[in-house]
Amino acid sequence: MLLEQLLSNTIFSKMQVIAGHNGLNRTVQTVNIMDAPDIIHFLRPGELLLTNGYFMKEKPAMLLELMRNMNQLKCAGLAVKTKRFKLDIPQEVLQEANRIQFPIIEISSVGHSLGEILQHSTSIILDNRNEELQYSLNIHKRFSTMIMHGNGIDEIMDALTQLLSSPILLFSSKLQVTAQSQHFKHSHMQSVITATEAVLSHISVIPAAVKLCLLDPAVRNYRYIELYPIFTYRHEGYLIAYQPQQAASSKYGLTLEQASNVIGIEMSKQYAVKERSRRYKNEFFSDLIDGFIGSEQEALHRGKKYGLRSPGTWLLLAARKDESFHLGPSITKNSTSLADERLISERDVQYELIKRQLSQLGETFVLFTKNDLFGVLLFIPETEWEEAVFLKQLAAMTEQLAAQSQLSISLGVGNPVSNVLDIGLSYSEAVKALQIGYQMKKTRFIQSYQAKDVSYLFRLIPYEELKHFYEETFRPFSSSEENEQKELLRTLNVYFDTQCQLVETSKQLFVHRNTVIYRLDKCEKLMGIKLKDPIESLRLRIAFAIEPLLKNP
Repeated sequence: MLLEQLLSNTIFSKMQVIAGHNGLNRTVQTVNIMDAPDIIHFLRPGELLLTNGYFMKEKPAMLLELMRNMNQLKCAGLAVKTKRFKLDIPQEVLQEANRIQFPIIEISSVGHSLGEILQHSTSIILDNRNEELQYSLNIHKRFSTMIMHGNGIDEIMDALTQLLSSPILLFSSKLQVTAQSQHFKHSHMQSVITATEAVLSHISVIPAAVKLCLLDPAVRNYRYIELYPIFTYRHEGYLIAYQPQQAASSKYGLTLEQASNVIGIEMSKQYAVKERSRRYKNEFFSDLIDGFIGSEQEALHRGKKYGLRSPGTWLLLAARKDESFHLGPSITKNSTSLADERLISERDVQYELIKRQLSQLGETFVLFTKNDLFGVLLFIPETEWEEAVFLKQLAAMTEQLAAQSQLSISLGVGNPVSNVLDIGLSYSEAVKALQIGYQMKKTRFIQSYQAKDVSYLFRLIPYEELKHFYEETFRPFSSSEENEQKELLRTLNVYFDTQCQLVETSKQLFVHRNTVIYRLDKCEKLMGIKLKDPIESLRLRIAFAIEPLLKNP
């Protein structure tokens, strides 16, 4: 309870606050008695200290040090019977108490001993705490009953707004408004939302309830906010109440606390429902892709809820978060055995981010997961549809994901199919395209499937023959030091990747154009060839294309 609430009881009717009036809104949790100079070591935050000042009679200056230490410890205040031992409180102490807003209370006129005051005060605090607990239980029961009767978060927000008579906002962990009270329909309240977003964007996840003040001059009213974080198995966001001045009653915070708890429970329930629906969807597409659905009729019947109709044309995408070059079979490794909740939570976030970005492309799609890949079933419209335009949109989407959400993904694209049972074939093509992109050491790429790409031809040649060709091509560089050899080969590789453009090569290598020319001249001297010779150029390009296959046979 607040200190001013405790002092309003009859036992303190004859008390007098002699300094620190502005600190009466401090919270008092316990009361203690002191008659020893080392009492500071035994005090706790929120404690009101009762004393007759005996040990300070000879050294009144000790009171200043005690008060500062108590303020640093966030104690509630100091109540002194100065007349018991004729203690004179120095003016310096009173001035400092006013400055730091630390209450000093004169209780000489209170007709009770310190022990009696302690007993009565403790009883008052306990009664208040019992009342708060009962209030919390009632509020929690009220909100929980709403949930059990089928009401959702919006209804809880409405009830909370009526209880507190304050504007209420519900922010997601991405600082997006997911629910709000009627107050925010007024245009002038937009400045409140903007100011709140600005404050929270510079703060990491807030683990516990806090009180903040908005200093943005655009906010005229509702500067004071109480913020309660909402957690399920992860951080979901914040429940925020706005006030023109700080709430004097602790019931205000108790109501918000219980509302945030029940909202967290409702979010957990919604997540469980969504997770079950998502699991059914993933199981269906996994069965369809793996060939466990034997007839077109069964596939269309089970896929009806996902929009599968006949006739229709579909195209499959396989997406994956870029890491340190996952090659070959590793990208199809089953990741469902990962029990680490943090990784699961990150994957859920990636799912929502990809879904949101795909929605902005204006295409009809279904997003699902299979092992550690994200699958996308794209519905190709009957009207004109240009795959090249769509691929450019996908490339722009990956760049936007990287820039806005720091999520780097790559996508493999299968070929369109018109038979629902061929969806698995298109998905396999998308996965192969994704593998090819990673084999070429790419990241954040869009790779379309080609039935017989260059790497396919290379794999028809025995491994030893490929290795011999590679080693013979780059043997002249073996006489150089290891660092220089890597530098020259990297320059040569980028030079060919940029279609032999010196300026673009220098940009990608972050070196001067003359440096590139010097390195290329050195390559020509070491190999005894001209890089512009088409035969030699083709030989080098083939050797560079073979390199990933040698590292991952």
